Formats: sequence, structure tokens, C-alpha cells
Amino acid sequence: MTKRKKHSKKKRSPLPWIAGILFLLAAAVAAGLYWNGASRINKVEFRGNKYISIEQLKNRVDIPIGISPDSLNYGAIIHQIKQIPYVENVHLKVQPGGSMIVSIQERKPLALLVKGADRCLVDRNGIKLKLQEQIPDVPILYGFNVEPMSDTLSSNAFKKVSSFLQKLSQNPVADATVSAVAWQPKEGVIAMTNSGEVKLIFGDKQFGKKLRNWKAFYAQVIRYKGLNHFKSVNMKFDKQIITHE
Repeated sequence: MTKRKKHSKKKRSPLPWIAGILFLLAAAVAAGLYWNGASRINKVEFRGNKYISIEQLKNRVDIPIGISPDSLNYGAIIHQIKQIPYVENVHLKVQPGGSMIVSIQERKPLALLVKGADRCLVDRNGIKLKLQEQIPDVPILYGFNVEPMSDTLSSNAFKKVSSFLQKLSQNPVADATVSAVAWQPKEGVIAMTNSGEVKLIFGDKQFGKKLRNWKAFYAQVIRYKGLNHFKSVNMKFDKQIITHE
């Protein structure tokens, strides 16, 4: 009867693997330190700006050509650019070739605010924005002060109107039929059709549902009778639409 020989496997030491990983990490750190120390900003490129001109951005912040990226105060640069009312957010990135990319996220105008002869754009948060060369196709908004421009619209009434306007922008058919919006304490959000002939009453809640009701009413009734058949359409109630003809 033969005896079985026991074969013992020698455990490989993990030290060579650990040493290899540490070497690669050290090389990566060294390469990063070398790139940061050796590279220079040779170009500044602004991206994402539509309403803000390049001149406005350059006047707000000066990033010297030839400076080392690790010599820049990124927080200060972002803070300076965000002082422009149209800027909502800023991201900075230095590419290996030495290009500084300044990505701008602009505020999106929600309505054209009009008060007498004064006018400005306003975003969903009530930030007032001066008119630029390009004026977006947005509804006209009445019932709130344009001046002073530094004041943010933060009343409960504006929050209701802002919610309505955001829902309106998501409904292409309803958006195409509404030209002006306002707030009235008793009726809530009111609007006028593009023709200016029909007053629409939406109340102060469930705007998505009421805009869908308006879309259906427009398709099923107004398309056949015509806008000039109505003076007002009241959709502030949950389960009925009241018309004044």
C-alpha cells in the first residue's frame, strides 16, 4: 500500500504586487505634480453663454495668459463671474494643452416683466435680468415691480405665477396660445390668449392639470367655435370649466 505524498503549496508573497501598485501611484503623483508645475494657461475659452457677451465675461474676470494653473484662485474667479445676474453657475477646467475652459450655466428667462415703461426679464427664482440684444420668446408678465432691479421677486404671489409659467413652458400647445400672464388676489393666475381677446382664469393650484384642460378645451371647442365666440374661460374649479360668451 503506497503512501500518498502531501504536496504543500507555497504561498506567494504579496509584497511584489504592493510594491508595484505603490510605484504606479508614485509615478502618477509625480506626473501630476510635474504637469501642474510645468504647464501654463495659453488660452481662455468661454462656453455656454448665450445672453452674456464675451466682453462682459472678460471685463468681470482677468485670467492672465502664461500663468500656472496652480497659481489661480479658482474660488475667486467663480465668485466674480457669478456676480453677473445672468450667471447661475460656473465650472472651470484646465485641459492638458493649457486651455482654461470656463463653462457658464445661464439663468433661463421665464417671462418679460412689464411695469409701465419699465421692463426686464425674470427667471423662475424671481431674479431680474436686464434686456439683452436677444429677447427670448416668453410670455409677458404683469403685476410686479421692475425697479429696483436688485430686488428678487419672492412673494407668495410670484411663486404661484412662477409655478404656472414653468408648467406652461412644458406644454407646447398651451404655451403657443398664451401671450400675457398676471396675478389677481381673487382669481389667482390669469392669462390672455395671443389674440388678446379671451381672458383665461387658472386659479392658484394644479396648474399642470388646468393647462391640460385648456389644451383639450381649445382642441374640442375653440377650434370649431372660434376665439371670438368667448370673452373668458374659467378653469379655476377642479371639475368644471365656466365660459363667458
